[in-house]
Amino acid sequence: MKAIFVLIFLTSLPLFGQIKVDKAGDGWDLKVDSALTLIKTTDPAKYSLLDSVCSNVSFWLSDFSSCDLEGKEGRIYISVRDVKLNSINNLASVLVHESFHLYIWKRKFILSPKEEENYCYRYELELVNKLPNLEPWLKLHVIEQIENTQN
Repeated sequence: MKAIFVLIFLTSLPLFGQIKVDKAGDGWDLKVDSALTLIKTTDPAKYSLLDSVCSNVSFWLSDFSSCDLEGKEGRIYISVRDVKLNSINNLASVLVHESFHLYIWKRKFILSPKEEENYCYRYELELVNKLPNLEPWLKLHVIEQIENTQN
């Protein structure tokens, strides 16, 4: 009986490092969950980094997605515009891109804003090149951003 109690207690605890996705919009959280699953199955190393730096995903009214480091907790903000593109691949790309910003900040690397964006887009491109059923516009966008952030 004690073993059953302990098992039930342990399974009710939140998992360490589990990313919380805020509820918003019409199933937006489910789309982000799908993007997280896509990252996890496509590139487990990128998912591991994401999970290590991000504790929460939120949504905001902006044309671009972003992130913030609040103490030791990383939060990714997905723009309404990115959600409305209706692309799980794009959401996965956004999550990976923003997670690399958080990684850079947590490690306290000193980079110019342009250098940082370049590294984040290059990191994102690694995932994009592995995504199944990739929309051509997504890869083109990432490549253009890399070119725009070159010295």
